[in-house]
Amino acid sequence: MGQTIFVVCRESIEALLVIGILYAWMNDRQDAKTGKRWLFAGIVAGFGLATLLTLTLIGVTDILGGEARTWFEIGMLTFASALIVQMVMWMRVHGRTLKQEIESGLETNLSGEKNWWGVFFLAMIAVGREGSETVMFLYGSLLQLDSFASYMSFFMAASIGLALAMILFYALQLGGRFISWKWFFRVTEIMLLFLGSALFLAASEKLLSGPLGATDLPGWMYSNMWDMTSVLSDSSVLGNLLASLFAYRSQPIGWDLMILSAFWVAVLLLLKWQSREKNKPITQTVVNAVSNN
Repeated sequence: MGQTIFVVCRESIEALLVIGILYAWMNDRQDAKTGKRWLFAGIVAGFGLATLLTLTLIGVTDILGGEARTWFEIGMLTFASALIVQMVMWMRVHGRTLKQEIESGLETNLSGEKNWWGVFFLAMIAVGREGSETVMFLYGSLLQLDSFASYMSFFMAASIGLALAMILFYALQLGGRFISWKWFFRVTEIMLLFLGSALFLAASEKLLSGPLGATDLPGWMYSNMWDMTSVLSDSSVLGNLLASLFAYRSQPIGWDLMILSAFWVAVLLLLKWQSREKNKPITQTVVNAVSNN
């Protein structure tokens, strides 16, 4: 439930950020009433895209059976983990200039004959993308919905996440009195990366218990490294929350530590490479461009 609340809250705030920029931009225009109708239509279309993806994933999962279903689940969880890393890297580059980029694109789109399709598609992409990412990140949770009570619990958590997103978005719009955008994205980026590690670990555990189950792996990969059950068990409410959000294991085996180490080494190397590329001097960029030609 905690994973659902966090993911829905974080992704909803990103969608609300884009929608808020579009709404504020249109308030300064004489034809704002027409634009807002296109904005609303784009929001509805975005929800439609996310719903379509959800139904497609559930349908494909139900159709597949045996080993094919296991491989599909492994692939989706791995893809969701990679998508989180990509999203964090994208936000680190475009987060500060997102408002200017959106407004510049809208002005260009409407500079000649009035064309509100740009507003429609931006709203649809914003809602559809964040909604689709939410579905991808919560794919593992969706697989566990097998009763009316579980569905109700999931939708309740999603509703709480959406309500929290609206409250936080309002507080962030008030400025630095409560929470700053910079710190909000910094903290949630770290939490998202931990969520990515949890999804990657879940995919690897399915791989170990399924396709790799008959493989002769070294014994240390199956051995418990330590036991924290007496302190905080995976089956407890807090332990389950930490497991879904931060890849916590009270009895991790060697395989778990190897997978998590590989994930974090890869992520840190990617972020270091991104920072180096971002901070590369302009003169060096010009030299490289000239040398390539």
